[in-house]
Amino acid sequence: MIAKGPYTTLVVYAQGTQVAVQPKLPASAAQLDTMSVDLASGSVEVLMSPAQSGGGKEVLGIMGLCKLYEGHALVVVTESRHVATLHGSAIFELVKAEVIAAPDARKSRENRELLGLLEDAVDPGRSGRGLYFSYFHDLTLTLQRSAELRAASPDAFTAQVPAQRADPRFLWNRALARPLMAANAHKFVLPCILGFVEQLPKLGFRDTSSGQPVSATLTLIARRSADRAGTRQWRRGADPDGNAANYVETEQVLLVDGPPSSPLLGHHAAYTIVRGSIPLLWTQLPNIKYKPNTVIGPADVSGPAHDRHFQAMSALYKRIVAVNLINHHGTEGKLEAAFRAEATRACDEAAGSPLSQALKYVAFDFHAECGNKRYHRLTFLWDKVKDDFENQAYFLADASGTELKRQTGVMRINCIDCLDRTNVVQGVFARKALEAVLVGKGLLAAGSTLPEAYPDVEAKFKILWADHGDAISTQYAGTGAMKSGFTRTGKRTTMGVLDDGYKAVARYYLNNFQDGVKQDAIDLLTGAYQCDGSPPPLKSQPSPFIPIGLALAGIAVAAHNFGHLLRQGAAAAAPPAVPLQGLHRQLLSAVLLGVGSSSAPGGAFGSDASAAAATASVTRNLTAASVAEAGAGPSAAMAALRFVLVPLLLGLAVLAFVVQNGKHLVNKPRLCPAAAVTVTKPPKKKAA
Repeated sequence: MIAKGPYTTLVVYAQGTQVAVQPKLPASAAQLDTMSVDLASGSVEVLMSPAQSGGGKEVLGIMGLCKLYEGHALVVVTESRHVATLHGSAIFELVKAEVIAAPDARKSRENRELLGLLEDAVDPGRSGRGLYFSYFHDLTLTLQRSAELRAASPDAFTAQVPAQRADPRFLWNRALARPLMAANAHKFVLPCILGFVEQLPKLGFRDTSSGQPVSATLTLIARRSADRAGTRQWRRGADPDGNAANYVETEQVLLVDGPPSSPLLGHHAAYTIVRGSIPLLWTQLPNIKYKPNTVIGPADVSGPAHDRHFQAMSALYKRIVAVNLINHHGTEGKLEAAFRAEATRACDEAAGSPLSQALKYVAFDFHAECGNKRYHRLTFLWDKVKDDFENQAYFLADASGTELKRQTGVMRINCIDCLDRTNVVQGVFARKALEAVLVGKGLLAAGSTLPEAYPDVEAKFKILWADHGDAISTQYAGTGAMKSGFTRTGKRTTMGVLDDGYKAVARYYLNNFQDGVKQDAIDLLTGAYQCDGSPPPLKSQPSPFIPIGLALAGIAVAAHNFGHLLRQGAAAAAPPAVPLQGLHRQLLSAVLLGVGSSSAPGGAFGSDASAAAATASVTRNLTAASVAEAGAGPSAAMAALRFVLVPLLLGLAVLAFVVQNGKHLVNKPRLCPAAAVTVTKPPKKKAA
């Protein structure tokens, strides 16, 4: 038996390296559509075979097949949570996925590491946070794009399942699905997006002419691009092909769902907005400094990437308004100047640029204009783009799917990370779009605003967009969005400022000491890295915690001894059990031991636990000895020199070493390190 649409429940039978997957259908079916997978060779075949019996595992769908160093692994979805329904099709968030590998797949170290990364990539508690799927709704497509495909070829559109017509930009599991699709096993494939889906059902509105109550459901869908996907510091800017980091398409859908007597029943509108990193070749590689060095590629390499990016966008969205929110001074100012120069060149109609009619560049220094809680000054930005916004419009269709209006352009918003400032501005534009839809359908008086007419809807709307910003930010930077307090409440508060401070510290730690592994997991899942038979470059990395711990230990000892001298004076009652000079040498040798073994797997930097133990031991011994010996010298000045200044200088020296060599101590991605370095800083010219 072969179903017309995608299979919604499957049963997986695994024995050794052989896996058979069959749809869960009535027991009366004599022959079932069966996908056979050989985990050793990676071969996939679809055939008709009798129903299997016993020992099967029921799953919700197949994400795909991943090649390992030895053999392959099948990724299946086992648990989900219903989050929305759109046009009768349920949308689910992935709650749990499992990786099925051959019994002996974990014997090699390489396979164990790759399987660990793959499990990380599909774990909603780690790198797989925000995976969504639907069996029948095209989550990778906007409503307008789906309507265009249907109109272009109605029969072909109806005959295909969502996996076949998915937009490859946003099909997060496209690399895993590729071998299944090549074997015509598309009905077994569960197309997934990484991003955000949330719905506000049954919002209350009122027809302004008749006074009749009207209910509508608001749905927000964000799709993260699988091209140049990754984490905040390891994926910046664009690659030479024009793919921008942190590129997310967000679609806001309003569907009128009541009452049955309303002439608007079934009418639906969709507004699409985009965010993405500045599409030039530039990097900010982590180096333990709070603000890493920014390297911007020259115009001859950044220009082609910039043009490829906007040409691809123009082919999909028509006219683009690029709104750049970064600072106009400092490092961000250099990026703004570079972006402005490329956009100005691309928009030069006299030079015959193909983008001259498709691109408009708008610069708005968000921090300068809206600092000190002056968010009301966002109206200045709105004045700059209002005419373009109204010309772009939104997609609108009636209950039968007949197109009534089309969106003819898109706002592309960016700041430095495309997270915090970006989400604030996107929320403002999304509200303007919702108000335009409501006015157009007679549910809001012209000149009125959402907060004035429907304050309860406004409150939910703000929370919806704040949740959206937090989700997108967590995937890229590890924390929720800054300034989300304003998006949620419409006010910039002191608690919001403190929350931003906490997030800044958390991002610093994650970006420097955790994100390398997360980047590897993403690269493996999205296909940026593919095993070619050679051992994967998964070498052990040094831990930064020994040098950092020893630096803090030296500073702590100096502070403790200084306090002791203040309390007790320069006199000491008894000589130390261990010579202080020996302990200073112990501290120095521990530092040198860490430096000498920094490149060796399992060396002094190789274990955070051993780092903590070593640091604690040195600190205890050094503190005890120095306290006991304090004042034994001829004067308080000598005691301060020996017991305060020496450990302080040692601690500061180690700290300076850490800062100087920070780029060697951060947690780096190992599978695709070159993808992070699209441009390098030119070497300094030697003096003649």
